[in-house]
Amino acid sequence: MPSNTPSSSRRRLLQSTAALLGVSALAGCGGSGSASGTARAGPNVEPPEDALTDPTHVSLRSSELAPIVEEPDSETDASESDSTGTPRFDDWQHDLVADAERAASLTFADVDGADEARALLEETDFESESVYVEGHVVPECYERRLCWVRWTDSEIETDYARILRDADVACEADADDFVTNLIRIPAALNPDDVRSYGSSSGGGRCRTPTGESMATGEGEGE
Repeated sequence: MPSNTPSSSRRRLLQSTAALLGVSALAGCGGSGSASGTARAGPNVEPPEDALTDPTHVSLRSSELAPIVEEPDSETDASESDSTGTPRFDDWQHDLVADAERAASLTFADVDGADEARALLEETDFESESVYVEGHVVPECYERRLCWVRWTDSEIETDYARILRDADVACEADADDFVTNLIRIPAALNPDDVRSYGSSSGGGRCRTPTGESMATGEGEGE
């Protein structure tokens, strides 16, 4: 079981690891194309003018490094291992759901919020909307809160705030969780046309287009 440590020592310990949160560039289940991840400068960075800062989304979190959202006939790829023989798990995974039939076929791990995620998919009008599914490995003591998403016909980009979780949340500094966001995009995108994916993160709260810091809880999907 994860252990609680006193708030002050816990925060001092985590300050030394805050800069270590990175993003691996890889092609996830969304298919071929380019992918990149960066760390932004920090909480004072304003979102781009064309970014959607309040997208409808649901965030799912699991203590297991395993997919939260899957195709019904998919299998976790354990064919690749690291030097110790441990199966490799991608730090960053992404997929674009563009039709109701595929949305209905997806399965979910038994995690909090799974029903809300299913409802988001069911309520999406795929004639004019799409759902971007993005997963990241996140240190157990941190939240990865969605700040904004922007897109073109060929590219999707997201930005997140890295926030220390409440002191009463049991966690360990060297443990990881897997967090998946289902983000509704108000555009009917074609997965075959989207060739580039990007994601960035930084410390501090999300900021609005006017440069104001969002209060805790803002920017989260319903």
